[in-house]
Amino acid sequence: MSAPQPPGSTPPPARPPDPVEPPPAREPEHDTPSTWQPGLYIKLILVGLAIAYVVAFVVENTHRVKVDFVFADENVHLIWVMLILVGLGLLLGVLLSQLYRHRRRAQHLRKQGNTGSDLRRRDEAERKPG
Repeated sequence: MSAPQPPGSTPPPARPPDPVEPPPAREPEHDTPSTWQPGLYIKLILVGLAIAYVVAFVVENTHRVKVDFVFADENVHLIWVMLILVGLGLLLGVLLSQLYRHRRRAQHLRKQGNTGSDLRRRDEAERKPG
């Protein structure tokens, strides 16, 4: 049993407060910049080499060549001939790959006994009324 307290006084604490724990030690953050970034320097060197190669390629191929276009002859810079041929090669490569893909799909559908008309009918059946 405890003794009565005089009016206006506060009772003593029942137990001492818990000690304050220090915050945990912080680990070094991985987002902090470091002084040596090998990946960045490698990328910068590769970009620099690519730019130097493109500039040297253009400079070395600026002389003019005669191109026979069947109906006319023209003297053009060699670099333009090369770039146009690369562009045509890329375009033809994409078109031929699409043609090959289309033919392979048609052969696959024929092997399954499906001519594609079922696919069109299914699309029409699934189409929501507009």
